[in-house]
Amino acid sequence: MCGFSGYVLSDKVWQNESHTKEDLANISKLIYHRGPDDNGIYTNTDNKLGIAFQRLSIIDLSGHAKQPMISQNMDWVIVFNGEVYNYLSLKKILSEKGVAWKTSSDTEVVLECIANYGFRKGITMLDGMFAIAAFNLKDRSLWLARDKFGEKPIYYGKDKKSSFFFSSDLKALMGSKYFSKNINYSSATEYLRYGYVPDSLSILENTHKLSPGKILKYDMSKKIKLDKYWDTYSEFLNMREKPFKGTYHNAKEEIIDKIKTATRTRLASDAPIGAFLSGGIDSSNLVLSLKVQGIDIDTFSIGFKDENKNEADYANEVAHELNTNHNEKILDDKDCINIIPDVVKFFDEPFSDPSQIPTFLLSRFARKKIKVAISGDGADELFGGYPRYKNISKMWKKLARAPKFLQQKIEPLPYILSNSKYKFLKSFGKKIRKISHSSIESLYNDELSRWRPDEGMYEKNFDAKSNFNQVFNYQVSDISDYRYMMFRDLITYLPSNLLVKIDRASMANSLEVRSPYLDPSLVKFVWSLPDNFLFKENIDKFILRDVLSKKFSNKIYARKKQGFEPPLDLWLKGPLKDWAYDIVEKNDDLVNSNKLKFFFQSFLKGEKKLTYKLWSLIMFKAWRYQNAI
Repeated sequence: MCGFSGYVLSDKVWQNESHTKEDLANISKLIYHRGPDDNGIYTNTDNKLGIAFQRLSIIDLSGHAKQPMISQNMDWVIVFNGEVYNYLSLKKILSEKGVAWKTSSDTEVVLECIANYGFRKGITMLDGMFAIAAFNLKDRSLWLARDKFGEKPIYYGKDKKSSFFFSSDLKALMGSKYFSKNINYSSATEYLRYGYVPDSLSILENTHKLSPGKILKYDMSKKIKLDKYWDTYSEFLNMREKPFKGTYHNAKEEIIDKIKTATRTRLASDAPIGAFLSGGIDSSNLVLSLKVQGIDIDTFSIGFKDENKNEADYANEVAHELNTNHNEKILDDKDCINIIPDVVKFFDEPFSDPSQIPTFLLSRFARKKIKVAISGDGADELFGGYPRYKNISKMWKKLARAPKFLQQKIEPLPYILSNSKYKFLKSFGKKIRKISHSSIESLYNDELSRWRPDEGMYEKNFDAKSNFNQVFNYQVSDISDYRYMMFRDLITYLPSNLLVKIDRASMANSLEVRSPYLDPSLVKFVWSLPDNFLFKENIDKFILRDVLSKKFSNKIYARKKQGFEPPLDLWLKGPLKDWAYDIVEKNDDLVNSNKLKFFFQSFLKGEKKLTYKLWSLIMFKAWRYQNAI
């Protein structure tokens, strides 16, 4: 697990190797937290190439595994962030081809895969989480790749001077004297809508995120070529068209086996490893799986003094039953509030999921003992853990019967009524909005919105093309609305929110986090299962709950989902009030200042439902102020 940043500069911009190394050294300092164990800089004057790298040593802790790394045939130079779980089997294949190894790292295996099979084929052989940048010195081409579900980040961009940039972290690019940082207003409106910047957008102009499952090639023609090595929808559709034919019992046993394999393969490490444990369905299944395999592991949880937000009792019960070496920290308001400036700093784009705060503190707490953590991310999207799947499906069933021409006629009304001075007209506009959706995608997008476009907090924008704009003709196959919503979460909410949160919060504390539920074999198998194996008798995540029921009381296996969220409303009315007020008062060319001030006062007077909406605006303005954009 590491961080990297680099560029291929145009002839006009490149000065000399000395200037480039100085700039790369400055960049490297900005991603130090992603890899404080070692660093490396690579420059190539002929190709105007510069790469900075910071290493968090996990596999092969020696200096021999230093990056950037050059292939044995001298054709490729690579920087690699992440872990490849099948590297030992690939190493055996490459050894049979005559590769002699200099290290025991997975980085060298990835590099020699690429050198021996080519970049495109080499990437398809990898099972893991990764962001990779590799330069082919022979044909002078730069290649980028990102893992299948978006666990590891990679940004790229080409400026008006034909310089090409790539990085694990936007802050690193912003620290380069060759990079111009200007806000992308279309992306910013997408942030204001969802509370995060969706893939493949970036908050900065001329910059994008490489989407999960994609490869990028940039060569001397100065053209960017994008290609998929993994198509999530095609894989999902294929598994739905080849449904599992066995019994529920067969499926449950297969799930148990696949979770065992996924957790076991994610234990590869030469550094201390543990697991996050909330006492929820997802993390409890992972720790149970490890225990069944005879694997003892440290577990970590945090809790709040506010009992309504505290999960610590559940985690303690699971840890006690499984006899883990459990580590717990109960947070007070001061712990959380003091780190908010750090949270703003380490999230390279504006981000407003409040669970970023406890996730950051959990990572900091765990890092005192371990360097790698197992986490339950991805299970809700895979096994159906959110109430919105049922709610959206139920609502769409009613809306789908409405005449399309009528929905098109009333669609503009909420925008008009939101600006009315009369409260009852505004309320009427919200009701119209709920019935104006002409597609399930539109309904879904509103369900995930912090600020809907009709609420007038920002200028509505139709130019941004994010993963939320994707529409799939799923009705032609045996895919329910319920299952389609789960799939949409997996390509939108998961990579753009949850995986961003866990990556930035953990890596800010130099901790690597691995997600067994995102094992492709497990994901594809679950996709093949019928709906009633996942949602049964009005119970979500039925199959995972059933596994837990054989070991734990119904206090654990029957508990409702509880968000990992702090008492934000109390903070904004108490210790954070002055800080929030100062930010609200700052002028901003994107946010409607008058409406923001009005909503802030409404919140202080008791409108608790505004909490997360206000937090998204406050974090956006705090991020702009922090980065002087």
